[in-house]
Amino acid sequence: MKRYILIASGIFFVILASYFISRVAYAKGKLSKKMIAKEKILAGLKFGKSEFYSTNLGTDGFSCAKCHVDSIGTYIPAAKKVVRSLKGVAAAFPRFNPKTHQIITLGERLNMCVVHVLKGKPLSGQKLNDLTLYVTSLSNGYKIKGYNAEPSPVFKNADRHPKTLQQALTLGKHYYDTPLGASGKSCDSCHPGGGAGILGGKPTKPVIGHAVFYPKYKKWGKIITMQDQFNHCIYTGEEGFKKKIGSKTWKYLDLYIYSLSKGYKIKVGK
Repeated sequence: MKRYILIASGIFFVILASYFISRVAYAKGKLSKKMIAKEKILAGLKFGKSEFYSTNLGTDGFSCAKCHVDSIGTYIPAAKKVVRSLKGVAAAFPRFNPKTHQIITLGERLNMCVVHVLKGKPLSGQKLNDLTLYVTSLSNGYKIKGYNAEPSPVFKNADRHPKTLQQALTLGKHYYDTPLGASGKSCDSCHPGGGAGILGGKPTKPVIGHAVFYPKYKKWGKIITMQDQFNHCIYTGEEGFKKKIGSKTWKYLDLYIYSLSKGYKIKVGK
């Protein structure tokens, strides 16, 4: 009898030890992933900042920092005005222009400066994402704003060509609710109502409030923007559907996703 008790006790302690060892290994792995992500974010911020202060983005000898320093605006004699600081600016993007009926992202706004002010070529890919990451980091602690309307509860054909902010948000919500790939799934399938859901038997994170972390690091795409995330989610989850960054679908979906984080404080790299 004692022998069986000793054997049972031995098995119990082996199982218990295995459990604790696995938990420690899991914690170390999770910590390692966080450390890697932090290092990549710091590297992205460093490169983005070097771009911000570089005169090589254009051909006129200017840099982003020439007009916008971190904490104060700069007086530009030619324009006879003070160009504002970029602190807090990221909190207003992406934004809908009611005059042109177009959505502009922060990356597109930065490229406008690169092309029209610095007289350079537009940035793309990782280079643009790193610059966007750095400029967004200047708005850490600021609340996402700029949305004074709500999507209409009923989607109409007129919403396909938005002329108002409400129509733009309604179109964005339409893309959120509509299956975009071949699997019959939509963003709402995995994140119902912007909240948490289930994907492949595993819980998903809520979309509400999540935009404050973008641009962010992902091991499959380095520093990514929200639209890069769309391509990853749809491409891997909906059988090959992929759109160009800056496409109409992604821009309106981008606007809607950010509207779900209204009032949340930006915290890129956190």
